[in-house]
Amino acid sequence: MTRICILFIISFAACVAQTDSLLWKQYVRGGGAQAEKDKGFFGYYRLNRQTPFTFRDLRLFGYGLEKESFIYVRYKSSDRYRTLNKFYRYTTTSYRKNTRAGVQLQYHFNQGLGIFVKEYQQGLVNIEIGHAFDLSDYLNAERKTSYVKSGIYWDHDTARFSTKLEVEHFQQISEIIENNLTRNQYMFVLIIPVNNGISLNLNFEMEDYLNKDQNDASSITFAIGWDGKLKWTL
Repeated sequence: MTRICILFIISFAACVAQTDSLLWKQYVRGGGAQAEKDKGFFGYYRLNRQTPFTFRDLRLFGYGLEKESFIYVRYKSSDRYRTLNKFYRYTTTSYRKNTRAGVQLQYHFNQGLGIFVKEYQQGLVNIEIGHAFDLSDYLNAERKTSYVKSGIYWDHDTARFSTKLEVEHFQQISEIIENNLTRNQYMFVLIIPVNNGISLNLNFEMEDYLNKDQNDASSITFAIGWDGKLKWTL
């Protein structure tokens, strides 16, 4: 838990240290969560800044179920190339603690190249490919796993709602010690604006392991959200 707090502070400092734009947005959500048969409550906070050539995004997410808990901190940064402006480079760092999976602490890192496949007035489609690895503490055993990571992402806005779809594949390339951790990860978000930055949110996430000896994991959250702009003088 201490290391998760330290990562959050470092990532927050990296966010506010940016100088090419003072326009930021923050997102807050709170509501109910369900993972399989367990129900509970969750909270979410996001700090985001975008310019035509940069993207900085910090997220803190957690939920408590009847018997288990999950905490996730993620920081992603990407920079668009100014000449070949359909391409960008990205880096993602995250920590998570998941008692349902027996993971005391998992550090995840991935970086690579992204391509804007389609940009249009209501949204965009982009794909990414790169290298990733996990460093996990399963109770008393530490394990490092490397992957080739690929993903496709689609954001779409309408007058009445917004959607986000993410499909990622992690192909394990390191030695298989106990289980093959090759997996697909899916996320779907539906946001319905209400008024003055208030919205209704539905979020579905799933980890689908290709090795059926490994348990899949999925969750659904329903929330009331709020987003607003920040303007900091740095």
